[in-house]
Amino acid sequence: MANNIDSTRKVKAVALDFDGVITNLDIDWNAAIRQASEIVGHDIKSLITFYENNFGTPIFQKVSNEMEKIELDTLTTAQASPFIEEFLQKLSEKKVEVYIVSMQSFDVIKKFLEQHGLTGYFKGIIARERCPGKKAQVAFISEETGISPNQVLFVDDSKRNINNCKELGVACFYFQRKQKPRETRDAWNDILSLISGPSRT
Repeated sequence: MANNIDSTRKVKAVALDFDGVITNLDIDWNAAIRQASEIVGHDIKSLITFYENNFGTPIFQKVSNEMEKIELDTLTTAQASPFIEEFLQKLSEKKVEVYIVSMQSFDVIKKFLEQHGLTGYFKGIIARERCPGKKAQVAFISEETGISPNQVLFVDDSKRNINNCKELGVACFYFQRKQKPRETRDAWNDILSLISGPSRT
């Protein structure tokens, strides 16, 4: 499902979500939320909302550190999404900068990329330690690089994140989580076709 991109805009940067797009982490998030709730002393309904509301505080750091341990444990079995390296190579050939925007920790993402030989394809990683929410992370790319929001393509498996980031004026592509390999390859090709629209010179 796409997308608010048109053939007249030239995409200069692609922002990829991590868990759900680049890989699928095998985490029991209900159990993780219960653990986080025990740490803070009250029920947490959403880790994302918790991170957004408590960014920069000691309790944010304490919960983030415990969640990082859970995330790191999953890297022993986490696999890269099918055909992602071919997709990243094609973006490199097109001189399109690629960023990761994720609510996982920086160290988790960095370790995964190193394990799978993907580090060199990414211009930057914007994780929860730098920005507490996906909208802020995507906005950060434009603020730091000077690339106009309408030249950024955001790829995520959350419709909530897609809808929030559309408000920035970025192009968005909804990536379905846990697809069959053929469907994942088709999704990468769909993204590439949006970047290489027929009206572009």
